[in-house]
Parts: sequence; structure tokens; C-alpha cells
Amino acid sequence: MIKRRLSLALSLLWRTYVVFFLYSIAFMLVIGLPFGRLVLANRNVILYTPAVALLVFALLLAILEMGLRINLLRAIFGARLKRSPAQWRTSVLHLSALMAALAAVNALVTFSGSADAWMYYRTYPGPLLFFVGVFAIGWAQATSDVEETGTARVED
Repeated sequence: MIKRRLSLALSLLWRTYVVFFLYSIAFMLVIGLPFGRLVLANRNVILYTPAVALLVFALLLAILEMGLRINLLRAIFGARLKRSPAQWRTSVLHLSALMAALAAVNALVTFSGSADAWMYYRTYPGPLLFFVGVFAIGWAQATSDVEETGTARVED
């Protein structure tokens, strides 16, 4: 059971990281190209951008799953994981909630702390919270053999 939980948690972690990395590149291109001078000229924009990016990512995951039935995590080699659509849906909605919470924490650090505190948060606790949160979601959603098959073995 621990091997299954660890496997699912790590599988969801790398898929989430790949999807978030691709999204971050697209977000930087969309913000950086048209608004490059504004971003470089104003220090506050640099501080607020990660919170906005995380919130937009959370909304993107939720809207695509709820409205269009497109699961971005399943699109990244998701067919290899034997999960039902309901399990994928639950994973994405939990990840969406996690990303919204990380955006709120990032905004809180930005508004209440100094630029040095924000930089420290973005370097160490921010990525650690991302890793631990996604890992915990995958760990909690691993099912046992009994739940997977729907029936328990009967010994004669």
C-alpha cells in the first residue's frame, strides 16, 4: 500500500510540475512581451505576478475540468495511470484549491512583508509548499486493492 501511495504521489507531482512549468512559460510570454517595460520598471508588478499567475492557473484547472471536461494532468501521460475520470476530477479540483491557497499565501507575504521576505519565501518555503501539497494530494488519493476492485477476497 505504501508503494502504491508513493507511486501515485510522485506521478501526480511530476505531471503537475510539468503542466505548471509549461503554463509558467506561456504566462511569462503573454505578460513579458506586451508589458515588458512595465514589468521591469515597476518593482511591485514583479512582486504581485507570481500570486496572480498561481490564481490564474488554479482557475484554469478548475474551469477546464468543470466546464469543458479537459483535464490537463491526464493529458500529460495520464493514460498510464489507471484512474477513473472521477479520480482525475478529484485530483484536479484538489490541485486547483491548493494553487489558490498558494496564491493567497504568496499575496499575503507580498502585502505584509518586505521584498527580502518575499524573495526568501519564493526561494525556499514556496516551492516546498508546492511539493508537499501536491505530494499529499496524491498520497491521500491512493486506493487500496479492496477499493479498486470493489470486492474483498473471501478465504475458504
